Amino acid sequence: MHDLTMSNPSSHPARPAGASTARAEWAAMWPLPLVAMLGHAGAATFAYSSGVFMEPMTRELGWSRAEFSLAFMLQMIVGLIIQPLVGRLIDKVGPRAVGLRGIIPAALAIGLLGLVGKPVWQWWGLCVAQSMITCFILPAVWITPVVGRFKASRGLALAVVLAGVGVASALWPVTAAFYIPLWGWRLSFLAMGITWGIIIFPLAYFFLKGPRDLADQGRSGVTTRKVAPFGEALKSRTFLCLTLAGGMFAVISLGMSVHLVPLLKASGMSTAAAASVTGLAGLFSVTGRIGTGFLLDRVPTKPLGICVFLLPILMSLLLWNADGSVPVSIFAAMLLGLAGGAETDLVYYIAAREFQHGAFASVSATTGAFFGICASFGPLIAGRLFDATGSYHAWLLAICPLAIGGALLIATLPAGAGKNEQAVTAT
Repeated sequence: MHDLTMSNPSSHPARPAGASTARAEWAAMWPLPLVAMLGHAGAATFAYSSGVFMEPMTRELGWSRAEFSLAFMLQMIVGLIIQPLVGRLIDKVGPRAVGLRGIIPAALAIGLLGLVGKPVWQWWGLCVAQSMITCFILPAVWITPVVGRFKASRGLALAVVLAGVGVASALWPVTAAFYIPLWGWRLSFLAMGITWGIIIFPLAYFFLKGPRDLADQGRSGVTTRKVAPFGEALKSRTFLCLTLAGGMFAVISLGMSVHLVPLLKASGMSTAAAASVTGLAGLFSVTGRIGTGFLLDRVPTKPLGICVFLLPILMSLLLWNADGSVPVSIFAAMLLGLAGGAETDLVYYIAAREFQHGAFASVSATTGAFFGICASFGPLIAGRLFDATGSYHAWLLAICPLAIGGALLIATLPAGAGKNEQAVTAT
């Protein structure tokens, strides 16, 4: 498989004198990545707040934590089917057209979860319905316009968008912990969906515009590119390595995100303290993404990626020996956030650089769907191990081989995938 956009840097012509600089791009388009970041955060509302809902729901409805967590696997199976189709739709009609039609239904779909009754199959069914609707605000909706418009500062702009997951993991647990004592867990689902929807819809309407939207408005300076064959991209070594490595990391990331609050509470923390520590993981996820976005244009991606994928091992060791220590738990949450932020940056940055924009939404949606199905195993494995052993120690031990496997896959990326953006044709 040939690299689709990469070649020897010496073969590229110098950037034209009129080409935009990073500073000029941010001066002209700064609202776009910020709005995309908030949109990306909303798509993760349920995933990052569910840990707070888990205990009151399982206690009231009589479910096990594994039964509660099985919903994530069902959601990811739905995503594996629907997200690639939505990605192709985005490539055909544009991310703005898809996103604007998906925001309000997705916000209301979160509220549907509060209608669940005691039979656990109702929970699974509502989560499947919510997942189907949320597929129309999948990450490709928010990433594709930024990748298409930012060139000189693509790494940093992409990092800002992906920081939305960090914003979600920092904001939604605390928001859920605030709403639930006030209104109960049922109404809190609806409150969280409405909170996001009323903020993001007007912002997306005015600012979520990619090259296609600007071309439709008759703006100058927008060019089109030849679309790379989708099947060819899927068979590339880079795609396979990134997808498998990211899938392994996704098991760790979502498993820890969903179970971190219960894990910390099991060590003796209060709900409020555990939610606050979990929120720090989100804040440091933002730091990890921004820092990695800055570094990706300046250092080889492969050594950086190997280090990032090994960070969860240190996090696991810290939580194993935390014994309710707030400082140790905070440091572990910081590592989780840094690793999660940097890993996502790395994967999407290389994907955006490697695959031409005409197929980027399809490729990223397919990769994201695979990450989702892998991630769904994380909460389920953690929940089953807890139910079987009465503690989270077995889950923390299981994290280590997953982290090592992901690092090894990053080490086997093609040599070109380790080059920085300076070696890539300006697009």
